[in-house]
Amino acid sequence: MKLIGAVTEGSGAVNEDGWGYIGTPDDVSAAWVLDGVTGINGKNYLSSGTDAAWLVERAYKHLLKLAALDISLREIMSRLIQFLIIDWHDSAKGVDLPENYDLPAACLILAKRYGDSWHTARLGDSSLLARAAEGERTILVASPNNAFDHRLAAEAAKRRAAGARDSKILLAEFQPQLAQGRKLRNKAGGYSILEANISALEFAEYLDLGKPSEIMLCTDGYFRAVDHYALYSEAGVLDASLVKGGVNSVLEEIRAVEAADPNCEKYPRFKPADDATAVVLRQSTRS
Repeated sequence: MKLIGAVTEGSGAVNEDGWGYIGTPDDVSAAWVLDGVTGINGKNYLSSGTDAAWLVERAYKHLLKLAALDISLREIMSRLIQFLIIDWHDSAKGVDLPENYDLPAACLILAKRYGDSWHTARLGDSSLLARAAEGERTILVASPNNAFDHRLAAEAAKRRAAGARDSKILLAEFQPQLAQGRKLRNKAGGYSILEANISALEFAEYLDLGKPSEIMLCTDGYFRAVDHYALYSEAGVLDASLVKGGVNSVLEEIRAVEAADPNCEKYPRFKPADDATAVVLRQSTRS
């Protein structure tokens, strides 16, 4: 696969997204995107801007080594989580954490080539689009958390209609609901997420893509172009992202919509904007 484009941009002072790849731009053998989960602890306790950014940085560092190894995706995920557990214990030593501290977490999609086939591992709600060589089908891994997100967005819309505009105030008000939702992480009936907890390994999803001609990995902030703002269909955002400079253009469109709707009135959502990241790959023979 050839790296056609990649973009990552934060929505605030700290970008909690990340991405990376193994190989060269003309011969990518693995690629990934990471999306740090917004913290609800009231403040950050680690030394990377935010606690979520700390986890993303550590995961990125480990994936640079693990994704290059000739081992299964399940083994990569197992080692990654075990390394993160060690990192967490080392970093949390001497830190006075509150009793109800919410562990840093992130969404992850990792795509890796084995022979001439591609396989993916996924934790969280980032998205994957892949087109088969004949161009007749598109595979979408949709967000499993949309229902909860939509409920929060609807409740936040009511608060905004009543005059509550400050996102930080809304975040504080919804902290109990967010905390309750996070108790469902990596549990039966809940949702998957990457965190320094071995239970995450049981909830990782794996998909055999076969021999796709094109792959896009993106965080939910980028996929808003489809599921929130209806700027593109699933196939359309893949097509738009694959042209030269396409990922930057799509992101500019997303930011323009968000800037024109700062109070989330036209497009109900919990946060006015989100960190956004996308990576697009194409078989070299089609470039």
